[in-house]
Amino acid sequence: MIVIGINHKTAPVDVRERFSFTRKHLAEALAEFKDSGLVHGAVILSTCNRTEVYADAAQEGASSLIFGMFNAAEADKDYFYVLNDSDCVRHLFRVASGLDSQVLGETQVLAQVRSAWAVAKDSGATGGLIDRLFTRAQEVGSAVRGRTKISQGNISIGSVAIKMLEENVSGLGSKSVLIVGAGKIGALISEYLLEKRIKGIFVASRTYAKAAGLASECGGRAVDFESLEEELKNVDIVISSTASPHIVLRKEMISEAMRSRGDRPLFIMDLALPRDVDPEVRGISGVSLYDLDDLKNVVEDNYNRRRIEAALAEDIVRAEAEAFSQDIWQKIFIED
Repeated sequence: MIVIGINHKTAPVDVRERFSFTRKHLAEALAEFKDSGLVHGAVILSTCNRTEVYADAAQEGASSLIFGMFNAAEADKDYFYVLNDSDCVRHLFRVASGLDSQVLGETQVLAQVRSAWAVAKDSGATGGLIDRLFTRAQEVGSAVRGRTKISQGNISIGSVAIKMLEENVSGLGSKSVLIVGAGKIGALISEYLLEKRIKGIFVASRTYAKAAGLASECGGRAVDFESLEEELKNVDIVISSTASPHIVLRKEMISEAMRSRGDRPLFIMDLALPRDVDPEVRGISGVSLYDLDDLKNVVEDNYNRRRIEAALAEDIVRAEAEAFSQDIWQKIFIED
């Protein structure tokens, strides 16, 4: 058994993207494995954070074949890791369990492992040992998440922001939200809000075309940046994440808006750095303001809990990898 790969720990994104597999490249590589006679089976796992080729190597030339598929120059090989036999097994089990992910305990990678194996099977590139390995990897990944809390507790700013909204704003689905800033964070927040089926989403950006584009994607409405103060009188929640070097939502602007709102509270989340919202807004009656420091405290607490659970997960993976390897080697010995 062998895995040759590159991931977020061994190479920066500009290097990783050179070795990712497009759909066409993936199909060609799997077909080459099938016809090579050098492997009994292979699976290619290619995600935004890793590209790995797992193979049941029949002959010595398998590693050269794999590096050839990566089209890796000699100087590039320092970015790659090569793991054999028991180390290969344990590595895949760690990947499937979220222990090797950039976000510890993330759940998406298990589906990615399953999908990579399914694609390889459909192409006819897999075989007995590879199939047994990936079947067991999925079982171990599920067992780790079932027996530990490694995937519990949000540890991304966007997911924590939405969680805080759910905890602090009653009847969230019936509320209206103003997103200030149409960049990456604004786009991510709009996706979360769509999942929560928020009643009304409004988007403001200094560039109206960007606001209109994001509003179109999330089924919201773009508003003119110059009319922010007027919009503050009507919405229930403001989530701001511009790239402005200066305060965007001033204390005076929000004070004026609150005078028109009666008893209706206003919930504000400032996800920008530098901050978009004047911190003195906290002193305005009826306004609840949360910034990155508030969210980071929650993220860090959740991450620390995951790290504790990760130690338990490592024990499970180690035991499962040893059991799998022992079982495989015994079968090979008996067959021989």
